[in-house]
Amino acid sequence: MGAVHGVHLKYVAASAVCFSVAYHVGDDDARLVPWRALLLYSALTHALFGLLFVMRWGMPVLGKSPVTGRVPWWSYVVWWPFHGLTWLYTYLHTLESERRGVPVASEVAPGWWVGGRYARWMPGRRQWAATIDLTCEFPENCMDSTTRYLLLRCWDGVPPSPAEIEEAAVFAAMAAGDPTGDIMVHCAHGRGRSTTVMLACLVRAGVHPDWQSAFEAVRRMRPVCKLNSKMRKALSTWQARYGTVPLKTKGVLS
Repeated sequence: MGAVHGVHLKYVAASAVCFSVAYHVGDDDARLVPWRALLLYSALTHALFGLLFVMRWGMPVLGKSPVTGRVPWWSYVVWWPFHGLTWLYTYLHTLESERRGVPVASEVAPGWWVGGRYARWMPGRRQWAATIDLTCEFPENCMDSTTRYLLLRCWDGVPPSPAEIEEAAVFAAMAAGDPTGDIMVHCAHGRGRSTTVMLACLVRAGVHPDWQSAFEAVRRMRPVCKLNSKMRKALSTWQARYGTVPLKTKGVLS
């Protein structure tokens, strides 16, 4: 959990804990009524998002803008239980990963980077030719340092559709070689969603012949990259539907 498998379970667990605590908080004490209401709202919110993760639906409900990469203030007000747990978990998970030697971002091929929410922690100021953002739960931190930006709103552990994967692959391939910087593909932890899209990008840019060989190469550079069954299926469908011909060969790029 915290990468690609069973991500929804932490929200299910949070919902159960909040319901349990709310149930045991006495309703005969007026001073505890507001706390009980907050616990019940938190429980319902976590249950809702756990369901949305499983259904692979409702990503726009958080309101993240595909133009600015921002999450609006009202989202934090309405969905504060979800945002609070998600931000805290991701921050602590990133710190623990760094302690174990996992960088916030890795160059998985020359000029191609896979990273997480805190990729901006990398030393030095970097300029990106293109940034592909696979989160719907966090605001984008690289808007002032990227030439191109593409948002594909996905829940943690849930891949984009094959059509969205192709959109991202073409977007990245067209930016490849731009002298303004490298390509960054990121999600929350730099493991699943970002890996899924990066593999397609590397194929469409002609770096690797198919997503399977791209995955082997990416894993050598960033061993924490993983794919769950949904991600593998999405990539296989994408490859069967759109093929593996590099963009230059297709004549899109001159």
